[in-house]
Amino acid sequence: MYQSLLFTLHLCLYLGAEMDQNFWLPLCLFYVFHSLTAFNIDPATWKTFTNNENTGFGYKVIQKGASLLVSDPLIQHSQTQRGQIYDCSVTRGNCVPLAITVPAEAVNMSLGLSMSLDPQSSRTVVCGPTIPKNCDVTTYNGMCFKISSDNVVSRSVPRTLRECPKSQIDIAFLMDGSGSVNYEDFKKMKAFVIEMIKSFIDHDAQFAIAQFSTNCYIHYKFKQSFKNAKLWEDAVTQISQKKGWTNTAKAIEQLVRELFISEEGARPSASKILVVITDGESTDHFLSEAVKKAQAKNITRYAIGVGNAFDIDKATSELAIIASLPTSKHVLKVTDFDALESIREQLKENIIAIEGTQTSGDSSRMEFSQDGFSAAFTSNTDIIMTAVGAFQWKGGYQLYKQNERLNVFQAGSEHDSYLGYSLAIATMFGAKYAVMGAPRYKHKGKITVSRIDNIRSNLKELDPPKPQIGSYFGAEVCVVDLNSDSRTDLLLVSAPTYMEPDREGKVFVYTFTRWSHFVFSGMVLVGMAGQRGRFGSSLASPADLNNDGYMDVLIGAPLEADGQGSIYIFNGGEDQINSAYSQRIAGSSVRPGLRFFGISLSQSSLDQTQDSLPDIAVGSMGAVLLLRSRPIMHLETRVTYNPSKIPTGETDQSLKNTMKVCFTMRPYRHSIRGLTANINYTITLDAKRQKYRAYFSPKNHFHNNDMKIRFYDETCKSHPFLIDAFSEDALIPLSNQLTFTFEGLPSANLKNIRPILLPGIKTTTDHNLDFEINCGHDEICVDDLRMDFSFSGSTNIEVGIMQEIDVAVFVENRGENSYNTFFTLNYPFGLSYRRITSKQQGRVECVSLDSEQKGTFGETTCSISKPILKGNAQAVFHITYSIDKESTFDQKVRFTARINSGNDQHSQTSELSKEKSIGVKYAMYIALIRHEDSTLHINFTAQKNDTGKPVKQILKVENDFRELSFKVFIRVPVMLGEKSIWTNKNIQIPGCVKQRDKRPVVTDFVEVIKKDRVVNCSVAVCAEFSCNVTLIKNERMLYNITGNVSSGWIEQTGLGAGVFQLVSSASLDYNQSKYVFFSSDSQQTVPSVQINTQVEVYEEVNLTKEIAGGIIGGLLLLALITAALYKSGFFKSHYKQLLENAEESPEEGPTTKYFN
Repeated sequence: MYQSLLFTLHLCLYLGAEMDQNFWLPLCLFYVFHSLTAFNIDPATWKTFTNNENTGFGYKVIQKGASLLVSDPLIQHSQTQRGQIYDCSVTRGNCVPLAITVPAEAVNMSLGLSMSLDPQSSRTVVCGPTIPKNCDVTTYNGMCFKISSDNVVSRSVPRTLRECPKSQIDIAFLMDGSGSVNYEDFKKMKAFVIEMIKSFIDHDAQFAIAQFSTNCYIHYKFKQSFKNAKLWEDAVTQISQKKGWTNTAKAIEQLVRELFISEEGARPSASKILVVITDGESTDHFLSEAVKKAQAKNITRYAIGVGNAFDIDKATSELAIIASLPTSKHVLKVTDFDALESIREQLKENIIAIEGTQTSGDSSRMEFSQDGFSAAFTSNTDIIMTAVGAFQWKGGYQLYKQNERLNVFQAGSEHDSYLGYSLAIATMFGAKYAVMGAPRYKHKGKITVSRIDNIRSNLKELDPPKPQIGSYFGAEVCVVDLNSDSRTDLLLVSAPTYMEPDREGKVFVYTFTRWSHFVFSGMVLVGMAGQRGRFGSSLASPADLNNDGYMDVLIGAPLEADGQGSIYIFNGGEDQINSAYSQRIAGSSVRPGLRFFGISLSQSSLDQTQDSLPDIAVGSMGAVLLLRSRPIMHLETRVTYNPSKIPTGETDQSLKNTMKVCFTMRPYRHSIRGLTANINYTITLDAKRQKYRAYFSPKNHFHNNDMKIRFYDETCKSHPFLIDAFSEDALIPLSNQLTFTFEGLPSANLKNIRPILLPGIKTTTDHNLDFEINCGHDEICVDDLRMDFSFSGSTNIEVGIMQEIDVAVFVENRGENSYNTFFTLNYPFGLSYRRITSKQQGRVECVSLDSEQKGTFGETTCSISKPILKGNAQAVFHITYSIDKESTFDQKVRFTARINSGNDQHSQTSELSKEKSIGVKYAMYIALIRHEDSTLHINFTAQKNDTGKPVKQILKVENDFRELSFKVFIRVPVMLGEKSIWTNKNIQIPGCVKQRDKRPVVTDFVEVIKKDRVVNCSVAVCAEFSCNVTLIKNERMLYNITGNVSSGWIEQTGLGAGVFQLVSSASLDYNQSKYVFFSSDSQQTVPSVQINTQVEVYEEVNLTKEIAGGIIGGLLLLALITAALYKSGFFKSHYKQLLENAEESPEEGPTTKYFN
């Protein structure tokens, strides 16, 4: 029933369609190729290894030496053996099963469901995570095997499967039948017990029912346990309430002694549970002793308190005494008996695990762990095995050292999150980190990063930057070492079911910081629009495929093109991946009939074709394909004319000329010789004019041709053409355009390898043919060109402050006419051409091409007074470039200017080139802020010199721009006169180094404090701290000054009472040759901040005299009032007055109104 479990999800998650009935759990992700944006991976398969396409052959593939290791986790050898690893020889072209001795208990393990390579040792770990074990409930475990570089297989890891979980459970319900529970509430309590029994009736559980009042009554013992819910319902309903006292302790002790014994049906191997339901405090007083006896028998106790009696602490503490630890799980309280139902699920969850019970009370632990769902080497001998089903599918991982399992299991934090579904090992500063995906975490996915050598360290979590329910964020993870320095630079995280209107699947790119944190870079990799192919189902960074010095990335999309599949290649750079893919290889172009091309990608890329170039292995359903790299070639184009210039004499005849086209092919970062290619080219004469002046034949100025070129040999062809004689166009050259295509030809002696052209080589070029210039009797025009440029008063490029930099250019011709004069300025990467401004005489037109790669230069070319810059003419203009605030420049950047013309000769006094440099500084957007959690106010009583008050002064340092390093100096007043301000004399600031104390500039501090009411470094000795700070963009750092401020130093200020400020200060120090501080104020002052705490001193008030005077005065006033009232007869008896009145009026009768 559970045999597929996550195995099915791992194989079939991305398909989302009906499964073919011919396959048992068909592998649902595989691939094949189509070259859409072709680069240097040849889509023509070099080697193909096939097996039964109805199994899982090709689910995982690893390049290893001269062979491939290919897994088929679905192939069924027998009723008890499933999964096979094949050794596929590249030279022989066949696959043979690898001999792996699988323990007999490893039944149907799906061997090869996970497989990974350690590139340092060439060792492989291969796992089967679906081993069922028949316990009381079927559990699922896993095993892995290590395969050496020469294919020697070690014993299984772990050597044996886990013991069966303890699943028997005996539950006793002890109900409160005392007189404080009314009849209706007792019925509700019985109904609650009935529902709890129904929750466990299908499990291996026994029940006992008892009630307590003055005595304890055991109604049903474990040996009387019914197997039918209806029988239990009838039995419990018939229980009558006994009434009486609430002798809880007596009842617990009796159940321990008389119920939880084997003679009454209690099972020794079962978990023992006691559920006590009560509405008030116990009337006997030996609960602790009774509970200790229950603890001695390992009885897990749950205490349920009903009603408002448990609003008082004493009653609640009784529940805590009864219950097992932790009380947070074993004590439950409800307002009344009607609310019992609301806690039933919680109580059930705490008692029983899904498909099994545990005495710990936690939900499933390792019953369905599926160890080895992913696995990887952490060293030559140690491996990590993930267990996605552990702890009710929280997942996690186990580290095995020398094949021995460590005691600590690193578990996930959320049920049903599948932590460990994917796994990669990152390396940074000598430490290794386990990066794991949890694609079902809260239905959105999550990544965790854990340091391996500190397994108890906290997991660092990465939430999806663009969360989407069901995206399966974390289904695959891949680490990338761009520059091959054994340090992880990037982390790729796939979300293959991330849905957008025109595509499916995304891969998010994270950078690894020096603080061992992954930070989302903002880059997201996507496949071709219009495809729903589960882009990101497989990830790999196998090699530098294009020989540019940076590792590249492969991404599989096995469901593209209706399940034929594709893979994508993204090229690496200096510190990031290129966001646009360089090549898409579709399965349909690799081999017809392929299915799910891209289900797997080899994590390493070896030269298995023996041509000194890396090859890649790709898995599909039933086949594995080995694709070879193509050697990249550089192509040089040369065009010459004969004659070199067009004659401009008087003639009505068309002029003849010959264009010679030459190509030379050179290798790009490789040494493979004997390569050939075919060049197909087109010449367009006078291409920039609608009315062309040159032609190959009447009304035809196009010509197509081809040539075969060889390695390092220049190959040329000549093409004659005619030019119309148009004297009015004699100053505008013919711009002839050459366009070509490059087709690498297979070389038989090199296993039919085909070269490919380096991207970026211009396949369309313009080649001007100038007219002769009439320059007087000697027919030679000698110009005298002078040129200069400046940075318009700027001494530095201030990156992040200046948005633009202006280059002022001056050009002058002091000689004869200069024809087609042009000025060229080369400028550094990071600047972008914006505009040209010319306010003085001299028409200037410019075009520019910015640099796209660091280390190269952009180029601006300006024509000056085209076509003729006359003698003694000048041109002044300004070229403006925008500054990319994210770019990194050298400390100085170089600009190189050149001026030239179409003249054959220049005067020896010409100044044709100049080079100038300008410094670079980077803006600092740093803020020093008093943190809002700093202590605002403390107070002391005058003359009390032995008290202290806690004070916290917090400095917040924020960086709003690029990553930079600087220092912060913090100064804290620590001593006034001879007395310490802080009780802790050796005050420290974490992250800072203490310097020498700073003496105050004022010696007579009393008068200064009385006047300014400030205690700072001008009057007090200050401890100075130096803090080295490195912050990335939008990062902040907190520095805490904490301690107790003493009152002992205050009396020397002479202030009997008053308020003054205790002020610490902070200031910024930085490399002024590299940075320039920028702030919103106009003064651009270096930031500093004061962190002040208000100290209030007040005198103690003595009210003894006032109180005594008040009492005496009050007594005197009372005496006077009493005397006045007495004299007025206020205290005369009313009874006496009535008697007197009665004597005067006897005829009125008895005074019954008052005395009757």
